[in-house]
Order: sequence, then structure tokens, then C-alpha cells
Amino acid sequence: MRDSVFILEATIEALGYNTDEFPMSKSSIKRICTEKRNEHAEAMKANFQNEVPNAVTVHWDGKLLPAVDAWISKEEYLPIVILYVNKEKLIAVPRLESSSGSKQAQAVRNMIADWNLEDKVQFFVVMLRVQIHVILMVPVCFLSKNLIEICLLLWQAKYFVYELVLKSMFKVKISQVTTTPDIPQFKKFQDNWKSVNPD
Repeated sequence: MRDSVFILEATIEALGYNTDEFPMSKSSIKRICTEKRNEHAEAMKANFQNEVPNAVTVHWDGKLLPAVDAWISKEEYLPIVILYVNKEKLIAVPRLESSSGSKQAQAVRNMIADWNLEDKVQFFVVMLRVQIHVILMVPVCFLSKNLIEICLLLWQAKYFVYELVLKSMFKVKISQVTTTPDIPQFKKFQDNWKSVNPD
């Protein structure tokens, strides 16, 4: 911030103006920048309402990122993206206290309301992290206050049960559980993976 003050002073003087006529303190610059960012964000939301169609898909996936605060090593963030007419728009990246389903649901619901998309959301795409990555595309019939939270809790419970079933199956069928990628039972599958048609 201090460097920006010096650059601003030098620019004002180079243009022939008096620096005393401009707010030059760090706090003034920070306040003005915050106001301008808020104005720009509101203008973006207003313009977005003119171009958004009647059906959008909401994607979200929590990310653990380095914290801004030096006392905390990592913080949980939730990028929320909407997809419409082959376009993507990042609408928010709220910081979460925890990565629980209820906190994610609350953040997604708040952002949908903030961007006035309650009646336009048709699908949710959710990444659930268990032992394997699972992508769910879930149609939305209505958006009530607790719908997302209920759906997330059900999905988490469902995939936790699947995880337990898979774990038990592997314990029974594979006598020696290992963390190495070279499992003899999967060697044939691994060798033929390149010939698998993804379509």
C-alpha cells in the first residue's frame, strides 16, 4: 500500500497538480478502492441480470488455500460458478469457517439470493470428496430455504455409505491392501486403459 501512495504522489506531481488537493493517506486510498470495488460489483450484478437466461447451472467445490492472515496456515474457500449458454461466470469465492455441508449450502444459497438467481437455477453440480472424486449433477425442482443443505447432507451420507461398502469389498477381495499404484489385480485394466473409448 505504501508503494502505491508514492506512485500516486509522483503521478499527481508529474501531471502538474498539487498533491495537497488529493487524499493521499493509506486509509483514504483503501477506503476509496473498497467503495469503487463495491460500485463495480453492483454494476456487474445489474448488467448480469440483463444477459442471464432463465436456466443456469450452479457449480461449487471447496478449496483449501493459503490464508491471508499470517497466524493461520490454510483457509477454506468455496468458488461458486454458474454456467449458462456455454458461458461461465464466477459469482463468488466466500471464505468458510469449515467445509461442512451445511456451511457450503448456506454460502451457495446466500450467493444465489445475492445474485437474484433463485428462480433460474435448474441444476447443481457438486464435487464430493471421499476416497474417490464423485461428480453429481442434480436437478432442482424448487429452491426452498433448506433445500441445498438437505440435499448436501443426504449426498454426504449416501457417499459415506458407498465408501464403507467399497472399503469392505476391497478388504474381502484384495488380501493385501497397499498404497502403491501397482496392484496386480488392476494391472490388466491399467494396461488396457488407453484403449478405452471415453464416449
